[in-house]
Amino acid sequence: MDLRQLEIFTTACEKGSLSSAAACLNTSQPNVSKNIRALEEELGRPLLVRSGKGVRPTAYGRAVMEYAVIMRKAAEKIASLAVPEGENSLRLSAYPSRMIPRLMVEFYRAWGEDVHVEYRQGGVEEIVDHVHQGISELGVVFVAQKRLEVFQNIINYRRLCFLPRGTKRLCLYVGPEHPLYRAEQMDISQVPGLKLIRGVRDFFSVEHHLETVSVGAVDAQELSHWVYTNSDHLASSMLQYTDVCCLGVMDICTPYGSPEIHRVPIQGADGLMQAGYVCDPEVPLSPQAKWIMERIDRALDGSGNP
Repeated sequence: MDLRQLEIFTTACEKGSLSSAAACLNTSQPNVSKNIRALEEELGRPLLVRSGKGVRPTAYGRAVMEYAVIMRKAAEKIASLAVPEGENSLRLSAYPSRMIPRLMVEFYRAWGEDVHVEYRQGGVEEIVDHVHQGISELGVVFVAQKRLEVFQNIINYRRLCFLPRGTKRLCLYVGPEHPLYRAEQMDISQVPGLKLIRGVRDFFSVEHHLETVSVGAVDAQELSHWVYTNSDHLASSMLQYTDVCCLGVMDICTPYGSPEIHRVPIQGADGLMQAGYVCDPEVPLSPQAKWIMERIDRALDGSGNP
């Protein structure tokens, strides 16, 4: 087997259709079928249940898919090691936000095209992994204050360093179709029952934070997640044109491009997220990373825009 076969197989499982997988991978449906058949023959067991409605993984196929996803991620990390290190590089991981990409534009203007940049987005756990594995020299995170003790234990276990900065209040992102669109603020008790978009599944996420604040006000089982996605494009479209909403933090600027998407501050809870940096104390930060930290600090304390 090879990584391409695993990519085709996992994509078919995710899309539920061979034709959709082919379109996603920019190949033909016969080629998708051929690769999956070859993988099934090599493993000696069927991976997919095929029907007129599409495809779904068999029980064995689900197990193979879990390992296939791990292998694909590992291959991506290995490939990322090709990014040059040293004086002329910046390797940064951060939470999904529009603030950091905007800051990268300023970074390019300040440092020029000779500096190699590797920028990744992800949840707190992914960011910590990137720094621990040496993929990124600096991680920018928001951690729920109720999770700080657990988070610090993980940081200590991995012999990393957490540099806390300011805190930001939770908020709700809504579009014109949402009934809270013109609200100036909302209470934590209004969150259950809302149709939510959830981003990265992460133990330190906003949703997990809500499960621990204001005891009795929020039941984790009452949070209604309509879709899970890491796509800013999908989230932005759903917010702008439907009545679904998204939890987030009162960042310096909205992560969604449309001015029609508003942020409603969430009151009535110790709803704060701790901002900070993750780094390896044994690896000196580059001048580029220090430049990034300085600009983010200014943005967080309100003394300047990123």
